[in-house]
Amino acid sequence: MINHKQYTEYVTYVAEAHQEKVLPTAKALRTFASGEKNPYFSHTLWCSMSVLLETRLPESIRDDAAIALLFHDILEDTSAPLPKSLTPGVVRLIHDMTYENFQQEATEVLTKDSLVHLVKLYDKVATIYDGALRSFRYPEWLDFTEKLITLVESAYGDLNIVILGKALVAKYRLMSNAGTIPKLPSELNTV
Repeated sequence: MINHKQYTEYVTYVAEAHQEKVLPTAKALRTFASGEKNPYFSHTLWCSMSVLLETRLPESIRDDAAIALLFHDILEDTSAPLPKSLTPGVVRLIHDMTYENFQQEATEVLTKDSLVHLVKLYDKVATIYDGALRSFRYPEWLDFTEKLITLVESAYGDLNIVILGKALVAKYRLMSNAGTIPKLPSELNTV
């Protein structure tokens, strides 16, 4: 079972890193199509909590995946180092989720093991779920997410993240085909 005291310390560490040590090329806030914003760390927390609740996975997978998902954007988006208390397996997962850009990620993740596919599926489904993508990015993200769904379902079965991922991909495919995916405020303000 996950150590709740250490986990809450990690949540605080991640929240502070995403608010106080954010890189100039990253964002401390996620902006939604409605214009609403919330702290970026809510994304990593959603991913982490969702895998903790996936009781069809063994506890050892859930625990390591939850910690890795909590920290998965630290190296990309902040100047904060990873805590030394993280296990080597969690550190490996974090590094296996960290890429320079989407094209590199979409190519390299598919060559990794099933645990990397699993944690990346949580990451991608969370982003699609909250609708914080620029509208033109959806087609490639949906394609990549479908590949992850297939790999994860084959390795782990009909997990809740697979069911949610399939539903969201179907929804956004319909919206994409109809041209009704909402644009983010940053897309509306460009000339």
